[in-house]
This record gives sequence, C-alpha cells and structure tokens, in this order.
Amino acid sequence: MESFFRITLVISAIINLLPFVLAFFPKKIGKSYGIELPNINYELLMRHRAVLFGIVGGFLLFSGITGKYYHTSTTFGLISMLSFMILYLSIKGEFSLELKKVFLIDCFASILLISGFAAYSFQ
Repeated sequence: MESFFRITLVISAIINLLPFVLAFFPKKIGKSYGIELPNINYELLMRHRAVLFGIVGGFLLFSGITGKYYHTSTTFGLISMLSFMILYLSIKGEFSLELKKVFLIDCFASILLISGFAAYSFQ
C-alpha cells in the first residue's frame, strides 16, 4: 500500500506542478484559466500563485520519491486543493470553463491523495 500512496503523491505532484510552468510563460496564464489579466499587478499575483504551486508540487514529489514527510506533504497538498474547491463553491457567479476544469481536477486529485493516504495509514 505504501507504493500506491507514493504513486498518488507523484500524480498529485504533477497536477500541482503543471501550473508552475505559467510563472515563466505569463502570456499563457489568461488562456489557461479563461481569464483576462487587466494589468501587470494581476500578472504578478498570478505568477506568484504559480510559484506557490511549484512549492506544493515539489514537496509532494519529494515526499513521493523519498518516502519522507508523508503527513506534512499530504496536508499541504490537500490544503492547497481543498481551499480552491471551497472558495470555488462559496463564490456566486459564472466561472470560466477552464476554472471549472481546475475545480474538477482538484476534486480528482484530492480524492486520489486521500485514498492513497488512507490506504497507507490503514494497511
């Protein structure tokens, strides 16, 4: 079961690392999320957000590869994904199709990560 959990950590890491690339390609941010960045201030915030994804994804990947810090990496990953999901559900309005996809991907990754952690913890 530990192998399954480590695989779920790596998959969750990849999901979190994909947006990290946007920190280096700011012109793709708007297209990726189906939004328009009205000025450089928004670009800065979105690029910083991408870097934070890199930190979370990097830590999940490190944990999945080394077998260390399982509880901490799982907690960080879930806080990142679940907080987006809670905010998404709590805000009234129409979101872009791309943001709806992000929501669904976070749902999938959260379930995957919880499943892996549960399988490992209750083995």
